[in-house]
Amino acid sequence: MKGKKIVRLLVVLVVLVGVFLVVKYTGNTGRSKTFRSSLVEIDTAKVSKLEILSPGDTTVLTRESGEWKVNQLKKADKNTVKALMNNLKQIKPSRLASRTEDSWKDFQVDDAGTRVIAYEGSDKVLDIILGRFNVEGQRSFYSYVRLNEEADVYVAKDFMKMSVGTGSADYRNDDVVRLVKDSVSSIAFNYSDSAFTLDKVDGKWQLGEMAADSASVVKYLQSLTFVNSKNFAERSGAPVLYDLVIGLNGGNDIQVTAYGNDQFSSSYNEDEYWQDSAVTDKIFKGKSYFLGE
Repeated sequence: MKGKKIVRLLVVLVVLVGVFLVVKYTGNTGRSKTFRSSLVEIDTAKVSKLEILSPGDTTVLTRESGEWKVNQLKKADKNTVKALMNNLKQIKPSRLASRTEDSWKDFQVDDAGTRVIAYEGSDKVLDIILGRFNVEGQRSFYSYVRLNEEADVYVAKDFMKMSVGTGSADYRNDDVVRLVKDSVSSIAFNYSDSAFTLDKVDGKWQLGEMAADSASVVKYLQSLTFVNSKNFAERSGAPVLYDLVIGLNGGNDIQVTAYGNDQFSSSYNEDEYWQDSAVTDKIFKGKSYFLGE
């Protein structure tokens, strides 16, 4: 009888040891071992390439000699790229939404989501899919996210999926004109049928021999402090129609040139061309405008 008891105790001990080993080496010890406390761990100073893949567009951002390029062709807005990486670092998992692939479509963390891949050299340091955005109450919001190589879907509280642009135009430098209105000393309008110049003389604006309408000039200059457009275009070879030159105190002049097909360019941002009639209407005014007529 004593021998049988010893055998039973040994069997129980072996079973307990087996259970311990299974639990230890499968990692199935509850939330502390399976719930990721962090999803995005990137060093923004080391990231050399970002890929943003959405159902309608693929954008590749590459860092070359300290400058960011969009699809290796156009200069990127470095502040926008920096904002993208900072937004990604704001992704903090608050809870698990699902652990199965069956839920991916509902949470839009499948092919319908926005996939962002980050590299340091040839090493992939992030591969995440940004899914459906939801609002909870009046001030709370969250997005569903999933690491591409894992099944788990997380809720990222206070993260807005829309903060990550999905098209190449979102990352290109869209500045047409930027200036401080008080630094403008003159504006020369050169049209095909006429030409005139606004000059600041002793603090007052003159249009040739006539006094310009100060309210109109101030309104115009305020509209030029920050002009941008995402309606990018490729240079079509259309002829030059007219231009203007903004003279600046203590800075380089800015020339905006209009071409056929509503295209235009700006010396402020020499890498881009645009096709945007709303911008050309804002920049190019007739003489009567500055006389308050």
